[in-house]
Amino acid sequence: MSASGDDPWLWAFYAAVVALTALAAMPDPRSSRAAARAWWWPPPMAALVLWGVVAVASVTRLIVPSLVELFRREPVRTRDGGQWWRVLTAGLVEDGGVVVTAANLVLLAVVAIAAVRIWGWYRAAALFVVGQILWGLFTTFVSPSVGAGTSGATLALAASIAGLWPVVGARRRLLLASSATFLLGVVLVAFDDAHGVAVLIGMLLGAVLGTVLPPRRPAVLNSGSLGGVTS
Repeated sequence: MSASGDDPWLWAFYAAVVALTALAAMPDPRSSRAAARAWWWPPPMAALVLWGVVAVASVTRLIVPSLVELFRREPVRTRDGGQWWRVLTAGLVEDGGVVVTAANLVLLAVVAIAAVRIWGWYRAAALFVVGQILWGLFTTFVSPSVGAGTSGATLALAASIAGLWPVVGARRRLLLASSATFLLGVVLVAFDDAHGVAVLIGMLLGAVLGTVLPPRRPAVLNSGSLGGVTS
């Protein structure tokens, strides 16, 4: 199973996951354009910090190419050399060029805003980290591959929003978006793309967290308002 994301056509599926989760969750512009605009700008500080950490690491890697050698996912070194940090740090840098780095940062920017609005800052940060760790373990032990990139953690974080809706009594359109996100994950798995596993991992994480520690005010319960959360 590939984790490289080299096929440009697969990026359409990655973008679709982000669009389904982020755009479906935002306030309906037809009922409140002001709330819809405020959803995106100004972005929450936590979203800026999350994006900034990844952006700095990714841009630094472009300036210092050798950094990817230290951070990237290398299953043999992790399993046999005890370099466990690679499971996490592989999600901070990109092993592609400028275009791939820019694309991943755009996707993360959208997802980070939506995730912080829905989950609150500490849940969103935890989901990003845990999503990266689980996807990193999968691509290290189950389907080993050498590489680095934020796409796995970003898709897991995006899909966690889709995983939340079924457990909080969401409106029909959000349940449809959740179902479509699941199908996209399945299609990616069928295409032998490990990013589909990241989507399914994210949905599972979202469902579990939404059950045991749900946001106090998920957007679905605040029709016509911004729908962010404070904890």
